[in-house]
Amino acid sequence: HTRLRTVTGVQTCALPISIRLIFPLISLLMVGCGGGSGTMLPVNGQVTYKGKGVPNANVSFTPQAGAGLAATGLSDSSGNFTLGTRSSNDGAAPGNYRVSVIARGPDRPPRPGETGSGMPGEMMPGEPSIPTKYFQPETSGLTFEVKRGNTHPKLELKD
Repeated sequence: HTRLRTVTGVQTCALPISIRLIFPLISLLMVGCGGGSGTMLPVNGQVTYKGKGVPNANVSFTPQAGAGLAATGLSDSSGNFTLGTRSSNDGAAPGNYRVSVIARGPDRPPRPGETGSGMPGEMMPGEPSIPTKYFQPETSGLTFEVKRGNTHPKLELKD
């Protein structure tokens, strides 16, 4: 049970010194958890295919070193996107990334013989609107280094 004592009119906690030192230490250790350096840079760019912005594309930046957090964003109707790591639009940590882009046409009803969950009104993913090699960071061939002064990637996709 914790006692309070009064020193010059102010109540202070009489916890043992070891307990009072452990809490700040735990707090410092927790700050280091979660991967990344904690420094985020705002990253916004554009993804194009055949000279036109790619709408509704899922853009993912995966750290090349394998450590750290991925950053993702969704493009608007002109292909412009903003990345977020821990929350929407908070940017990406500095570093080298492999990039993937997934873009499909509108969802569609299942075709005859095509199986899904069987739920009424189920829709299937639309047809790819870009080459599928861009769907995986290992096959896209896209890379980008996020660093101060280099936070506006132009992703120009080709056949």
